[in-house]
Amino acid sequence: MHSSWLSRVSAQADPRELPLLGGTWRELAGLLQDGLAPLRRIAEAILADPALSLRVLQRANAVPHRHFRCELAALEDAVHMLGTRTISDMAAGAEVAEVVLDQDRLQAYRQSCGRAVLAALLARDWAELDRDRFPTQISLAALLNNLGELFLLAHGDARMRRYLEVVERCHAYPHEAEYVTLGMSLEALGYRLARRWGLPEMVRESMRARNARHLRALCVMLATQVARYAFTGWRHPMQHADLCLVAQVLDLDLAALRERINRVLAGFNTRASRYALEPLPMLPVMGCAEEAVGLESARGSRFCLAPRADDYDRALAVLDDAGVTEPDILFRTLLDGLQRGLGLNRVVIALYDPKARCFVAEHLIGTDFEPRFNRFRLSLEASGLFGELIEAPGALWLNADNRAQLEPRIPEGIRELIGATGFFAASLWVGARALGLVYADRRSASCALDAGAYRRFLTLVVHARQALQRCST
Repeated sequence: MHSSWLSRVSAQADPRELPLLGGTWRELAGLLQDGLAPLRRIAEAILADPALSLRVLQRANAVPHRHFRCELAALEDAVHMLGTRTISDMAAGAEVAEVVLDQDRLQAYRQSCGRAVLAALLARDWAELDRDRFPTQISLAALLNNLGELFLLAHGDARMRRYLEVVERCHAYPHEAEYVTLGMSLEALGYRLARRWGLPEMVRESMRARNARHLRALCVMLATQVARYAFTGWRHPMQHADLCLVAQVLDLDLAALRERINRVLAGFNTRASRYALEPLPMLPVMGCAEEAVGLESARGSRFCLAPRADDYDRALAVLDDAGVTEPDILFRTLLDGLQRGLGLNRVVIALYDPKARCFVAEHLIGTDFEPRFNRFRLSLEASGLFGELIEAPGALWLNADNRAQLEPRIPEGIRELIGATGFFAASLWVGARALGLVYADRRSASCALDAGAYRRFLTLVVHARQALQRCST
């Protein structure tokens, strides 16, 4: 179900395609001339440039070494392993963005680098506050979290200009802007590149929405989001929800969180010109009461995704292919068929854990930039309407005709989480065993669900059930 273009580009990609920023070599050369410069300061200079950080990390993990039995996930360790001479040669031999990129691409590339660096600084600050044992690992994962975006900007994909306009000016969710302008997932591209280039597990797994349930990955995702909000002038309608989640995770009140974010911003702003930026505005006073206003505003401003019949047909073909026996491929196919084939914005497959007696979101699409949604976990005892679906194979469509009857049976926390006035849901069974639930919506009330989409939803789910049954025998 992944496009041939995505496979081809990721297979041919080289980390050297990402050029360094002009100021990187000058700063690094000055440090390396000082034989007494500590590794920490050298690592800080490298961290200020995602392209150089990527190269150093990839190179260090590609070299066998008898003293290292596991992957290197911190720049200081990578610098220590490679040595300053190698680092110097790598930086001196790299292409420079100001030389190889045209003016439009250069501006976007610099700013994307700056946003990545701000995310890294925020993530490190939060990890240190949380007394994480390895805050530099979290910082580095945040730095490279938008690897797919950086790569396409450097690669010269003309569609990126429109993508960035839609994200920055329309405050669209990045994954919905991807659907409309790119036709592919930057998260999927970044993850493929991270795997191909042997980047550390923390970098790779922080790119996967389902890992929001793990606090370290959640920290990376939230830092990436907050950096994006800072770059849009703190005007995004969803920012309060995510900032309140940050405060909750760090056990801070909002005033203390605002102070920490602004302290990091002040430090970043001293180098803003390196990324062709004016100093970013400080985070204004906020309160979680504003969250509801932001959510309501956001729900009315989303894209309606266009169904794509060819993707729907391809999904059915894969699900019916007896040669496909990997459950993960089948789950991915079902997700793609429901989102791309039917134009459903968010699709979640929550698997049932009989020991813990709960549903846990394991396979997701269209939720990449909603960390709160990606942490979906629901105990059977509190599952209400969803728990009823697991009692026997079944499905439902919440709509205007049955909302008054069904909505009270949806747990209040879930109603607030999904924020949708209608959705499709179905249970997944393998033989006599309940495997989990499939949930899908179009997020916005203005993108109404319809009977035709529900029929095709049921068709895909039934074919997925049959395929999973086939794999289990």
